[in-house]
Amino acid sequence: MIIIDGVTESGGKFRPSAWAEMLIEGVGLAHFGADHKIHYLPLIEPANINGNAAIIMDESLEEIRPEAFAEIMRFAAENRLQVRHEEGSISDRQKSPGRRRARPAQRRPF
Repeated sequence: MIIIDGVTESGGKFRPSAWAEMLIEGVGLAHFGADHKIHYLPLIEPANINGNAAIIMDESLEEIRPEAFAEIMRFAAENRLQVRHEEGSISDRQKSPGRRRARPAQRRPF
């Protein structure tokens, strides 16, 4: 899986704080459900890691939605965000007992 932290390569916090949700929604990987909440494609999720917004996504997203994957990676590179790879997948991460998940980002009202 790929984790894009809301921290620049130089260590600064990336703003605005809702960049992860906005980016995921902007590339078409989220939709409003009948419950009037935002639902993300199962292969990607916004998160809060160490107090910073982040995106966690499965590498398989590149095969399923190549344009969206490329846009997210382009955004990360252009803004010099820290990107790291970890073993496993989002579904493994959610199922794994005892492993602490990154807290999903909270949607803020406008």
